Amino acid sequence: MQISKISYQGRLIYFAAASGLGVAAAKSPDHPQMLILVFFFFSCLLFRKKKTLFVLTLLTFIFFTIHFTQTDNRNVSQFTEGRTVLRASFSEPPEFDGNQMKGVIHAHGEKLSAVYFVQSEGELMNLSKQIEAGTSCTFNGHLTHPLKATVPNAFDYHDYLKNSRIHWVMTPDSIKDCSGGASSFFEKLAEYRAKGIQFAAEEFSPQSRGIAAALLFGYREYIPDEINKAYRDLGIIHLLAISGLHVSILVSCIYFILIRSGVTHEWAARILLLLLPVYSLLAGGAPSVLRAAGMSMIYLAVKQLRIKLTAADAISIACIVMLAADPYYLFNIGFQLSFAVSLALLLSVKIISSFSSRLHQLTAVSVIAQASSLPIILQSFYQVSAVSVLVNLLFVPFYSAVVLPLCLGSFLLKAAVPSAGTVLIGVTDAVIAISNDAALLAGSRYSFMLVFGKPSWLVLSLYTVLFCFAAVAFEKHFLFSRLKGAAAAVFLLLFLQHQFAHFQAEGEVVILDVGQGDSIYVSAPYNQGTYLIDTGGILSFSREAWQEKRSSYSIAEDTLVPFLKSKGKKTLDKLILTHGDADHAGEALKLLREVEVKEIVVPKGFIRGDFEKEIVEEALAKGIKITALGSGDVMDDKYFKWKVLSPAEITDSENDDSLVLYAEIGGLKWIFTGDLEHDGEKRILEAYRGLRADVLKIGHHGSKGSTSVPFLQQLQPKIALISAGRKNRYNHPHPDVLKLLEQNGTKTYRTDRDGSIAYKFKGDNGTFSIHPPYDSVSGKEK
Repeated sequence: MQISKISYQGRLIYFAAASGLGVAAAKSPDHPQMLILVFFFFSCLLFRKKKTLFVLTLLTFIFFTIHFTQTDNRNVSQFTEGRTVLRASFSEPPEFDGNQMKGVIHAHGEKLSAVYFVQSEGELMNLSKQIEAGTSCTFNGHLTHPLKATVPNAFDYHDYLKNSRIHWVMTPDSIKDCSGGASSFFEKLAEYRAKGIQFAAEEFSPQSRGIAAALLFGYREYIPDEINKAYRDLGIIHLLAISGLHVSILVSCIYFILIRSGVTHEWAARILLLLLPVYSLLAGGAPSVLRAAGMSMIYLAVKQLRIKLTAADAISIACIVMLAADPYYLFNIGFQLSFAVSLALLLSVKIISSFSSRLHQLTAVSVIAQASSLPIILQSFYQVSAVSVLVNLLFVPFYSAVVLPLCLGSFLLKAAVPSAGTVLIGVTDAVIAISNDAALLAGSRYSFMLVFGKPSWLVLSLYTVLFCFAAVAFEKHFLFSRLKGAAAAVFLLLFLQHQFAHFQAEGEVVILDVGQGDSIYVSAPYNQGTYLIDTGGILSFSREAWQEKRSSYSIAEDTLVPFLKSKGKKTLDKLILTHGDADHAGEALKLLREVEVKEIVVPKGFIRGDFEKEIVEEALAKGIKITALGSGDVMDDKYFKWKVLSPAEITDSENDDSLVLYAEIGGLKWIFTGDLEHDGEKRILEAYRGLRADVLKIGHHGSKGSTSVPFLQQLQPKIALISAGRKNRYNHPHPDVLKLLEQNGTKTYRTDRDGSIAYKFKGDNGTFSIHPPYDSVSGKEK
């Protein structure tokens, strides 16, 4: 790594930027990826030690710490929770998706997130025409706090909004008296961006409009879910985000046009200095765009001023300016990836240029980019594409030389010469279709994702240090044995992380918060068994065409699969479906398409309708074993022994015919009841008169028809677990059930109040905890 070629002043700025990153490590223990960036930046100190540099770095670190703390302390709200009437304006045009309108509004100097469900198609048309950036409306509705993540390792919407200085979600019952429009410079830019996105959506075909809008304006909402997934699995999703590649191509094109038009080099640079900030806002103002535009502006400015500055100096200045402007950029994954990858490539110029072949150089770039981004990717997404390096060799040149210029050229030509633009758009559509089809074909036939789970900060730190050492060893022509040793250590570390579940001595039971439904994760120590009892599900209602959203929330894709990957699990030994209700098995089909399942366990008489039949047919098509069990059956696995308590016979009640399981886990006796109600409880008591339970998963989400007095009197549970949605329409859990549990002396945990509930155990000892805050809440249970 070419640290020695960075100027002394540049290194100072470079370390000042690093000290800004250090604030996160000290301030936010939940973001260990910040430690990795700190290690990466400060590793440079190993190569050029100067006393003055250390002192000045320490001073800048103190400055950033104070700056971040003050910014965080000022990030508070003046509003209170509850019903309110507000006069607020939109900072940018809201997004309309089906019957949902979502946007950011400004009221009394504060930003709020507004989510409104439009009542009619006529109202949708009126609002979409009436509201633009700067429009003020009267909002009558509720202010609620955004929830923190209630599932371990899940995306934290609360923190995301806080980092955007938003503390409330406004859910209006009505939006009235809208007036005004874009008046300020920034509002006008936001309006132009919205019109540009709409223009791209209307002119490009449905299969390419999402890619075009993403490449031109940084707007990815039009990209179909299957395309997003295919690009992500191949490790090329970064191509759909505006970054240095896009900015450099744009700057080069404009610079070439200006010079060819007779503009001097000096004036061309000045024009670009004016255009780049405007383009950054039109492109969405993402951190990667700001970083690339900022570096270009710094380069153009110092060239005008005839100041010597290296690219590493420029990226350091861009980093320190962005952090000084907004310390919360620190927590943005786009910011982290953009600076980590860009800096790694800049410091590895000597390595890349050591290869004579263009193909070898491109391979080196791909490898370095992948290796430098890996810690952040693993920390955030728990997986990495095994073919990323290879696929990038094909797609990066293709997008750089073909797709991006075609999108930009066809967009501009359509605006200037519509007939010629239409022809070029047709060519662009065909080219993007080839790219999408290739990605979909590869993704549908093979699985390229390697699941590592969420690594510890120690693993990420070791990886970063080893990566830096290997790069330096290669560049400095150290002994081959040292380079080989560093590379071997990197691969060994990754292998151990990939196989971490096999070394995990703790087992775990997690009642996942999936809203008004059930989903329970059970994992045995040393990867001796992974089970999921039910999948949760969302009740669907018939909608008109105008109400349908482009993409909807999926418990399987957005909650269950990320959770499993964070645990390093890509395979379920058993998917246990207690019965076929939508809130218990509604996500089964989607889960089967995302996760490898070895066996599906269902109750006898499971198939009662088309939905259950579809699950069985999907499983058989995938070659998954299906086992139907009833009372008295036993599932005897490597670690757990599951005993089936119900159903004994098939009745008219699907709830009472739920698969009820008994197991001894972590020194406690557990009963998982599905949607069991009073009649089913009575049959179990008659069949198992000596039955006891330490932990009882309450049946049917705590409804009044479940958890009878005789059932509690015989089982005498110490712990009751209730899975129910917040403010659900059924009023679950019922107050009478909660009162019975209290009278019985049973400690109750509820997902609607406590979030996900976990029991981690080792041998016969374990601890219950909740998420959030996922801290010990009950001590050790025996």
